[in-house]
Amino acid sequence: MAGPSDAVMMIAAVPFFEGLDEKTRKAIAAEGKEVSFKPGEMIVGERGLGVGFYLILDGTAEVRKGGKVLTKLGKGEFFGEMSVIDGQPRSADVVALGDTRCWVLPAWSFSGLIKGHPEVAIPMLKELTKRLRAAQSSPSA
Repeated sequence: MAGPSDAVMMIAAVPFFEGLDEKTRKAIAAEGKEVSFKPGEMIVGERGLGVGFYLILDGTAEVRKGGKVLTKLGKGEFFGEMSVIDGQPRSADVVALGDTRCWVLPAWSFSGLIKGHPEVAIPMLKELTKRLRAAQSSPSA
């Protein structure tokens, strides 16, 4: 099981935050909280409000749209960035496949992070562009 310092280390691996120093990562980690989900539990629902950015600390989750499985996410992977950036509803369901623990950064903290550390904007744009290209080139797109 991951400990509190794991959130700080795992934040460094998120492309958005990889260029930040440890002091800044610790400050970001303190803004979020850990939340646990049971197998089959909905973490976020499609069309729901985007109230946070999620980083999986332990476990696995499945991303579904219209009941169709799009992908599986595991430890160190993240979701929810689109909704916290644009304030629009979630684009898919995310469901825990097993016991899953996430670190959640609320939307208002995410916004403050961008304002306080504009250097995260470039890696964030690169990651979002990468995901958009992947979605456009997938057979289901």
